[in-house]
Amino acid sequence: MSYAMTHLAIAKGVNEYLNIATVLPQYFLGAIAPDSVHFREDYHSDMKKKSHYVPGPLPWGSFSNIDECYEWLDCVLPKLKPSDHQQHTDFYWGCLVHILSDVLNTRDLFIHYIEWCKQENVPRNAYSNEQKCIDLLMYETVSWRNIVWEYLSEAKGETVSNIIIAQEVDKFRDFIFDTSKEGTTKPKYSKVFRTLDDNNKFISNAVTEIVDIIKAQ
Repeated sequence: MSYAMTHLAIAKGVNEYLNIATVLPQYFLGAIAPDSVHFREDYHSDMKKKSHYVPGPLPWGSFSNIDECYEWLDCVLPKLKPSDHQQHTDFYWGCLVHILSDVLNTRDLFIHYIEWCKQENVPRNAYSNEQKCIDLLMYETVSWRNIVWEYLSEAKGETVSNIIIAQEVDKFRDFIFDTSKEGTTKPKYSKVFRTLDDNNKFISNAVTEIVDIIKAQ
């Protein structure tokens, strides 16, 4: 739901509060890893549901109400508790923060965006274009990008339960490196639902809520 720079910003903020990561390159790579399933040759949306722990029979991206978001959150919460036999890796913590970010993004943005598209007669695919524009603008303006890019360049993909595959994570990281160099671009449509300032507010609120969620487990 969110794009890479938003995921990285939230991951950075959460770790500043909780210090859940020791090896920051692996943590930040984990924070983008659940979307790497797009690089699977036979990709279909069920793969993304699995990499994001989404319950139920509905396809990825078909969320329509807040109750569905909280059902999703209920499926993610048990994953936040390390078992007695195995602690979470930094990479997996990054994955979990990514998924929580998408739950909140779906609840606070996506389901409202789809309704807005219907009301304003804007194509639904405007969402991805708008998010990409915000992502590229963040890439060019945030003060922490260079250091996080260094972390990502040092990191190595990891495989998680054969749902997230190490080689695909590395390919996805390289794709983000390449596409981020495209420079800022304007939305394809004259009507815009969210601005960079709106996105920054979402990041701040998401960090606070995810910190509270993790601390409560």
